Amino acid sequence: MDKNTPNYAQQAEELDDFLRTHLPLARAAGVKVEQYTGDKLIASAPLDKNINDKGTAFGGSLYNICVIAAWGMTHLKSREMGLAGDIVVAKGEINYLRPLTSQLMATAIAPTPELIARAKQGFVDRGKAIFSIKVEILDQENQPCVEFEGKYAVLAAS
Repeated sequence: MDKNTPNYAQQAEELDDFLRTHLPLARAAGVKVEQYTGDKLIASAPLDKNINDKGTAFGGSLYNICVIAAWGMTHLKSREMGLAGDIVVAKGEINYLRPLTSQLMATAIAPTPELIARAKQGFVDRGKAIFSIKVEILDQENQPCVEFEGKYAVLAAS
């Protein structure tokens, strides 16, 4: 691998370390960054730490892992683009489609190149990049259980 090729495994490991160090809720829920490919970020959490009284994944835990996965994708894409600033969630919308009875596996999808270019231009013009990130959680049969869309802002330091 040459020095211009991104080391996605290292980026995933660094993000995992950051989450464990700085987000007590992620640590308590057992959130782990499983993989980052540049196009998707997969975060997991064990069911036993995120279970409700019905034996299924707790809705709040599903929301939590979606927010974290989308924040992580925003963080990684911002770094790849050279944008330095605070990342804040501006909006999060979730649809619970069916109960989940297995490990929580949230897959965040990278924005298209056009949306990334628009975000970068917004950062240059206004000091604020906006990212819309979609996350999906599938069950063990690959059936969708959760769909999430989050809007994140990267705010330049003032």
